[in-house]
Amino acid sequence: MTDPVEILVIGSGFGGAIAAKRLVDAGCNVVMLERGPWRDTVPNRSIGVVDPAPLPQGGKAFTHGLRSIRSHLSKRQVLLNRKGFVEAYHGDGINVVCSSNVGGGSHIYAGMLAKPASPTYWDGHHPSISQARMDDYYTQVIQLLGARAAAPSDQVPNRISLTNYEGQLSTEGLANPLLGFLLPDQPGVPAKVTDANGVDRWECDYKSNSVLGSFSGAKTTLDFAVIWPAMQKGLKVQDLCEATAIYKVGAADKGGARYEVKYLDHRSRTSHSLRAKHVILAAGCLNTVSLLFKGRDETKALTGMPRLGMNFGTNGGYFALWRENAAMDLSRGLPLSGPFRSKDSPSTSAQVLRAAIQGIDDMPLPQWLKRWLRKNTFIVALGKDHNNGSLRVKDGKLTVRYDKALSPVYQEIDYEVSTIERTTGTRIHAPRAPITVQPLGGACLGASVEDGVIGANGEIFDNPGLYVADAAALPTSPGRPPSLTIAAWATHVADHLVAAIQRDDTAQVVAGEQR
Repeated sequence: MTDPVEILVIGSGFGGAIAAKRLVDAGCNVVMLERGPWRDTVPNRSIGVVDPAPLPQGGKAFTHGLRSIRSHLSKRQVLLNRKGFVEAYHGDGINVVCSSNVGGGSHIYAGMLAKPASPTYWDGHHPSISQARMDDYYTQVIQLLGARAAAPSDQVPNRISLTNYEGQLSTEGLANPLLGFLLPDQPGVPAKVTDANGVDRWECDYKSNSVLGSFSGAKTTLDFAVIWPAMQKGLKVQDLCEATAIYKVGAADKGGARYEVKYLDHRSRTSHSLRAKHVILAAGCLNTVSLLFKGRDETKALTGMPRLGMNFGTNGGYFALWRENAAMDLSRGLPLSGPFRSKDSPSTSAQVLRAAIQGIDDMPLPQWLKRWLRKNTFIVALGKDHNNGSLRVKDGKLTVRYDKALSPVYQEIDYEVSTIERTTGTRIHAPRAPITVQPLGGACLGASVEDGVIGANGEIFDNPGLYVADAAALPTSPGRPPSLTIAAWATHVADHLVAAIQRDDTAQVVAGEQR
């Protein structure tokens, strides 16, 4: 067995990537396991990525769209393609879609970065954490990702001000979101640029940078923007390697490791393990909580965590087909336009956006269907739900239960959607159970083991050296796109871990001098 690593990060999304970079920047030895592959994009070609997998665009949507399917009705996970883009989960009252790539959810997100709806989101969950202390982390992540709001001078096609049904849709009083996009310096003339890390990108052409990924690199994804720079400082990334189990290591381990992580190498179809002093879980809400349940209830390797699986939330996730039948081509623009609401809508906590159907030119579909797709869109909504759901893993079966009726935000969304239908003369078709790409909770922050799974530094109360840095840690729904909040939390966790390592190193030096 190889020598233990100092820090093992499981997952490469907004939790794992941001934490790993922060740790590497501080001089730590970090290894990252990611179950998904690198994606074939202009930025990743420019840095020499070997064996990338295609994005699910054009005909590849049929071969590389779905990675796997799971359901609360069966313990069996159907793995369709180890290099597939998304995992679909059918739960009890909720459906969840998660992505699988180096860079995690940054390939499927719409590039929107926002602070929580409440300006006091972080207050009251732990005496050592406050919104004032967390605000600086938000600022640092925004700077790292180069996010900015689109201005009128950017001339973004199909923005709500241009497609507002003669004033029936309004953006009045709603903040213009920050965007993780490379918008053209010269509107309408996207150019190729090379950033300070030697990464090539194309400015946005407003055609194909959606939830199915951004081949041009116009959308800022974590693989080239965060992980690649960290690799230049020593981060080791093992893609297509899926963590399957976590075990505690006895005190007799000479290398100082506290945990052993088993993982499956999807390339060779072989199992391996790594030992580490510190393990950061950032595999995505469902996978992080599943690993903890398995470690506690199946292998009995982990202990405690009485509130594991509680306070699961959807961030008010809502997704519906909007049959606008517009005269113009609505597929051009940003992946999401808005937020907006109906003209006379009361102020609500819910946020409604229009999602363009992009990449139509490359789809192997008949022309009549392409014309239809260009005239229609999706409506996406989100907001602060009550985190009334639960996750459980028993006998290998993952069960997520959620009742949207217990969260008033869904009533607000339903009212807004029906008002939009009535005032615009269009139709909106939504599934009965919500679809969310923003699952959160299950290993939440709390002041003690009685009201949470992790403490102020992200460390699991009952299992020292094991941390949670992804959406599973969030104490409540932010009510806005959670990527920025996850990244801020991961930065906080990494900084506290660096400080702890430095304290331990100092103590060892002092002890050595005294001897």
